[in-house]
Amino acid sequence: MIPLEKFTIHSSRNPDRVRETLLTVVEPRKIWRWYFTNPDKPYQGEIGDRAFQIVRIINYRNSFLPLINGRITPEGTGSQIEISMSLHPVVFIFMLVWLGMVGNIGILFLIAALSEGTFEPAALVPLGMFLFVCLLVFVGFKPEAAKAKKFLRELLEN
Repeated sequence: MIPLEKFTIHSSRNPDRVRETLLTVVEPRKIWRWYFTNPDKPYQGEIGDRAFQIVRIINYRNSFLPLINGRITPEGTGSQIEISMSLHPVVFIFMLVWLGMVGNIGILFLIAALSEGTFEPAALVPLGMFLFVCLLVFVGFKPEAAKAKKFLRELLEN
């Protein structure tokens, strides 16, 4: 239910060239970023020798923006880049707790309504909230993950 996306890119570039290519589009992470200024590069984060953690720089608020983790390994004369995109750990934990509580309350309301033999439309409110937040997470995550996946494939596959 919590979004996660994994994929692998095979590149003809060796791991050092892959790292250099990533450095051309990733700037160091900044604690404060002014939203009205244009960044020099489209991503921010850390690039190590064989691993990276980056996030796209956006000019709007999206708590569900994918955190992109990658691992670069040699593959013949090129490289294999394994990438996973997930929610930020703090957002993931918050959503897990929140969805767990609302989901349990919704189920308890339905059980109570069924055991009493009466149906109150208000009993569906927690389940509606649960479904709305699940939809909100996917609408915030999936399009951004698709943009990042397309960008990284175009950047690294040739």
